Amino acid sequence: MQGLLHSPKLIVLDEPTSGLDPLMQQKFFNLIVEENKKGATVLFSSHILSEVHQLCNRVAIIKDGNIVSIQDVKAMQRDNYKKFTIRGNNLNNGKFNVEGISELKEREDKVSFFFKGDVNQIVKIISELKLTDIIIEEPTLEEIFMHYYE
Repeated sequence: MQGLLHSPKLIVLDEPTSGLDPLMQQKFFNLIVEENKKGATVLFSSHILSEVHQLCNRVAIIKDGNIVSIQDVKAMQRDNYKKFTIRGNNLNNGKFNVEGISELKEREDKVSFFFKGDVNQIVKIISELKLTDIIIEEPTLEEIFMHYYE
């Protein structure tokens, strides 16, 4: 907090909420957002990706000491993989072995996977199945982050 008293132009934070209770975390986030609105640049390092999502506009992913990606947080989630979970009968039929699918998990009544590419290709496959449920989600920042480390 002392570092913010002189209205710095650059604020570097490394795991700043470690040890703070949820109420103090929220007060801290509000303070940092206000400093950013006043023109301060904030570099925020955290392994708690929900905090990154809440506080940051852009994300840099660092692997082995090198920046491997810099993206807008919202664009990163929107333009990245989609997470599919489908339920129904006889789903484990090999139809999901297509380019763009990763982390495929198949059971008789449930299939889940990540997909990046032309979503119409997946919709065509799914339209031929007898489904009881379908969920298409944006991946979490944690899932996107882990993709870079696999």
